[in-house]
Amino acid sequence: MSSPSENFWDYLTTEEGEAAQDAISELNDVRWIEPLLRSIQDNGGVTRNTMPLLFELRFAHALHRAGVMAEYEIGGEGDSTLDFGFTYEGQPWRVELMRLHETQAARDASRSGVDDEGVTWFGRVLSSVAEDARESEEGETVQAVQRICQKCEKNGQPYKFPVPGTAVQVLLVDFRTFLHGGDLADRIHVGLGGEFVAEPFRRYWSGQLISGVFSERTPVRGAVHIRERVHFLGFVNEQSYGEGAFAGAILFVANPRLFTDVGHAREALARWPLQPARLVNGG
Repeated sequence: MSSPSENFWDYLTTEEGEAAQDAISELNDVRWIEPLLRSIQDNGGVTRNTMPLLFELRFAHALHRAGVMAEYEIGGEGDSTLDFGFTYEGQPWRVELMRLHETQAARDASRSGVDDEGVTWFGRVLSSVAEDARESEEGETVQAVQRICQKCEKNGQPYKFPVPGTAVQVLLVDFRTFLHGGDLADRIHVGLGGEFVAEPFRRYWSGQLISGVFSERTPVRGAVHIRERVHFLGFVNEQSYGEGAFAGAILFVANPRLFTDVGHAREALARWPLQPARLVNGG
């Protein structure tokens, strides 16, 4: 495990590592999870470098605990795969997970030093008046929207999620590195756009209100495809790793384009296996 001093803002904690080891032990004989466990082992085991795979592991563990038998690495759009496919209470689901790694701008905005008593300190200032505009909350918001949208595009073509059929399609985003996990307004801003949050929480870039992943105003690569194909964004900010912790760490944003109304979205989310499932744009 890496130490906080090496990667102060984004490192594998002792608690996270121990939870991963416990999950691996429990899931070692679960056939559908075997490919994921092999991938973790082949890439160095439980380390900072495998944190994206450990994110998948925690989701798989939560599914197993909920009595779900899933398939790992199912066929996606083009030559891609999606992380998980399963059916729960008669509803098929396709789920992809992604980890938002720290941006270079966030790392550049970090400082460390030693005080007069010899104590090492760490600090990070993301400011709208920073010399480099990217080292700001606005810059982080723009990059989060871009990176999430780009998950659904490759070489100018749709990627990952196929055209929706009977399955509900979900993109779960490990959000811990975004502004220390962000808050409710951050999720709405990134998911839907600044017009959906109160004025004090709105962020602007080059004089324009920053749009969201599901916003028709968003022109970045992959935006059209994610609007047309992904039913829910799930923002995950884990603070603990015990029983039910993964479900409790998710806040969902429903895609207004793929649901006729709030009731329709809530009905779909009611058959999500990890409950309680919380919908931030549910009225």
